Amino acid sequence: MKNLIVLAIAAMPLLAHAAANDNDTVVIKNPKKVTVITGDSIQKIIVKGKEDNDNYEYTNTILLVDSNYVSNTEINKDTWSLRSVLPSVNVNSNKRNSHGEVILGGMPLIGFSAPTHTASGTDFSTFSSWEIAVPFLACNYYFDKKKHAGFSLNMYLDWRNYRMTGDMRFVKNEKGCVELAPYPEGAKPKFSRIKVFSISSALLFDTYFGKKWGLSLGPVVNFNTYASIKTRYRKDGGKFKDVDKHINQRKVTFDMMGIIFTPEVDLYLKYSPNDVLKDGVKFRSLTFGICL
Repeated sequence: MKNLIVLAIAAMPLLAHAAANDNDTVVIKNPKKVTVITGDSIQKIIVKGKEDNDNYEYTNTILLVDSNYVSNTEINKDTWSLRSVLPSVNVNSNKRNSHGEVILGGMPLIGFSAPTHTASGTDFSTFSSWEIAVPFLACNYYFDKKKHAGFSLNMYLDWRNYRMTGDMRFVKNEKGCVELAPYPEGAKPKFSRIKVFSISSALLFDTYFGKKWGLSLGPVVNFNTYASIKTRYRKDGGKFKDVDKHINQRKVTFDMMGIIFTPEVDLYLKYSPNDVLKDGVKFRSLTFGICL
């Protein structure tokens, strides 16, 4: 093991003079620490620190599988980014096809809901309403090896919450539709909300301008598999909670989504031309926030 470490350290000056046009060459000047881990089926090289950046870290892992190998390389960002703390796994091991990749995970979306085309009497509270979209699969195809432009297919588990905090609440009528009604006499409202769970698929065109700036735009299909209403209020010193499911939400809705990529935090906006519910209270979904 000591011999391998010494060999790796001795090889670092050679890396600094490697040919710049070699796509598989990584040049690291003046590394602070080099660690080589070798086992029966794995070899891992960790380089910490480089010239003018003590926080730099490079990791290269090779898994030996029969006569083949799977290689995975990770290089941290020179500047801190929120998305750097959330892992994703690249499952594409075909190095010959550098235009495409398949990733488990991706960029979660966290934002707020600001419904549009709202029915009379609704009083949605934007910053008390939220959206969380958790990605579980991303398929990317790039037009060039430098990944300046391409298409991506992203799959999400999506929760959207539309909350009112005023004097009206959501109730489910005998036909299974949602309508507005006042709270019981003497009640002190806390909130009344509609929540929708979806499995979403986004087909996006991605383009990057350099310096980590870029733009993504495309349609989203939502398969809305679950929805419910919940109301909380106080009355006569007690706490009350009313919950109803099967509220006749639209099973399939469409969004248009745009993402602006920046060096630090990516911003997104989604708008749906469809009403969230088939019948009853009318409103459409508009959400905005950040991509981690």
